[in-house]
Amino acid sequence: MCVNKLTANISYDCSSANRAKSGLETKAVIINVADLDRTSITETGSTVTNLSLNSGATGFSISWIKQLGSTGSEVALNDSGVDTFSHSFACRVFGQSAEDAERIKELLEGEFVVVVETKFKGTSNADAYKVFGLENGLKMAEGSFTSLENDGSFIFTLKSQEGFGESYPYKIYLETDYATTKAKVDSLFA
Repeated sequence: MCVNKLTANISYDCSSANRAKSGLETKAVIINVADLDRTSITETGSTVTNLSLNSGATGFSISWIKQLGSTGSEVALNDSGVDTFSHSFACRVFGQSAEDAERIKELLEGEFVVVVETKFKGTSNADAYKVFGLENGLKMAEGSFTSLENDGSFIFTLKSQEGFGESYPYKIYLETDYATTKAKVDSLFA
């Protein structure tokens, strides 16, 4: 459906539940695009339910401290007339072991969807979880390691590929309620 006009007021809600709040909680789930069970996923506008994985698949957690994980979305204007949003997830691999090197290589070669819990929760925590890359996936767009900066961490960004954007600036992930959604995220969708 093409929406070419505004359909509702844009208002400011000063209640603490609905006032904008920056930042993420301190972990996310990274899902391999190939592991999504697309036949189960339900999307109604910007809301996603029934986010499920193929049998035997699991998501993978990534955690951080402070504000060292972030998400973003920017408008991607397209000459073909199909304007989209480019999603991004920036984080770091804190270790320097052989296992960490394996994960970094997998991040470089894979395609992913990221589910995060934001500090902003909304009324009844209904807007707490955001999904990035659900339509077209995220791939590593930047990555760097130096022994003298960032405590030797590998800093990376997963991003929408040029020409393969998303319909919304983010999707809201909500099962029946916050508790049900949190349980599914905490189980890594397994």
